[in-house]
Amino acid sequence: MHAMNNPEWYAAKTVSKHYCIEDGTPKTLFEERVVLLQATNFDDAIAKGETEAQEYCRALSDVVYTKYIDVYRLCADTVGHGTEVFSLMRESDLSDKDYLDRFYDDGKERTQIAK
Repeated sequence: MHAMNNPEWYAAKTVSKHYCIEDGTPKTLFEERVVLLQATNFDDAIAKGETEAQEYCRALSDVVYTKYIDVYRLCADTVGHGTEVFSLMRESDLSDKDYLDRFYDDGKERTQIAK
């Protein structure tokens, strides 16, 4: 068990909203980011994660922090190859395809997905 005052690694997942114009059409893009940070507890990690998200948005034009944050404490003491940096578990009766289509691959993502 870790001492409460010793910094531990946390991953903070935040969502920001980008406003842009593509081909003359206004677009709104939501960006999910996961950043690593060190904090002494969950409250400290949330505060640091929110500060990081606000600074990220201020550094860019037309980007707003949605105030969504999800914090995950890493189980490992050190960060390196293969370290799990985020995990989310959700109960669902959906099939694999329906689950992935609903939550991860609805066709509107701007990412590279392994096929």
